[in-house]
Amino acid sequence: MKKSFWIYTFIGVGVAYSLASSFQTRLTVHPYATWMAGASMMTWVLYAWDKRCAELRVLLGNWRVPELTLHLMALLGGFPGAWVARSMFNHKLNVKRHPEIVTILAASTILHLLLTVRLVLGPPIQLWPPANWLNF
Repeated sequence: MKKSFWIYTFIGVGVAYSLASSFQTRLTVHPYATWMAGASMMTWVLYAWDKRCAELRVLLGNWRVPELTLHLMALLGGFPGAWVARSMFNHKLNVKRHPEIVTILAASTILHLLLTVRLVLGPPIQLWPPANWLNF
């Protein structure tokens, strides 16, 4: 693993957590909603930074955000920000060069949609045993 992966991942998750915490103190919504908002904003910022570094590769070539960090942020709840950033910046839209991005974003969207339905309609989530995770 490159050092940049750890740096950008810690920055991404840390700032997303800070944003979610600050939203949670001011809003009366479920903590999952504030986490999704914070993670989406931070994922959007990481996509924007990566696009800027790609455009200015002579100046900022070594500061690119690793794709694994972008995928991890999308899986952790930043998939709305990733969808928006991809369309806004036309970034990583070449499916032949980046086929895993569409798969990761679709899988994370479905995963978080199932979790949202579970949180809204079901009883409180019991983390153990895993057989209870999808029981309604």
